[in-house]
Amino acid sequence: MSDAAMAVWGDVEPGAEPEFNEWYHRQHVPERVGMPGWRAGRRYRRVDRGRHRYLALYEVDSLTCFDDPVYRHALDHPTDWTTRMMPSFRNFVRATCRVRLVAGEVVGGYLASVRFDPPEPEREAVVRWIGGEALHDLRERPGITRVQLWEADSGRSLAPTAEQTMRTGPDGRAAFAAIIEGTDRAAVEAALVASAIGPGLAARNARDVETGVYQLMFALTR
Repeated sequence: MSDAAMAVWGDVEPGAEPEFNEWYHRQHVPERVGMPGWRAGRRYRRVDRGRHRYLALYEVDSLTCFDDPVYRHALDHPTDWTTRMMPSFRNFVRATCRVRLVAGEVVGGYLASVRFDPPEPEREAVVRWIGGEALHDLRERPGITRVQLWEADSGRSLAPTAEQTMRTGPDGRAAFAAIIEGTDRAAVEAALVASAIGPGLAARNARDVETGVYQLMFALTR
């Protein structure tokens, strides 16, 4: 597992969805995974109800990969196809993250993502609870292949780019994300319930809590 990752949650304008999906697997993910330090890219479709129907995840060597001139140039000089797709994004949330916790090495066909923003005075206490009591033992459950905890670098996540100006509305923010991967939907949903992340975050006054369950669409590894 790498030391850093990027997650992109979002929706797409309904009329643009077929081309949007083609763009992702034919151009966008191969372009990103071909950049220095980018190891893998995966794309998911949500299987439960709610916004953020799509999720794209990327594994990179370190956070400095997001400062690389090749990547920065791509953000400010998008391809013609990318330029055409950017206005189709809706509810866009992008987070470049440091990996705080990872247990397991196997990519699951399903995952649950839980985004949250803990109150500042209790920030580290909440993060320790997530990484310990909530997530620590989930890896041993049947069907669970990997669990992770990511902390976003807000400066890099929200840095202005030419691509950003093409999207409709401002980008959303994700401070932390817990990721639970597994072999099937039932295993992931059962682990999510067993973790008690939702009630635990509510009890700890976390903000912007967003949970979704996703199925893998495709993956590309360098």
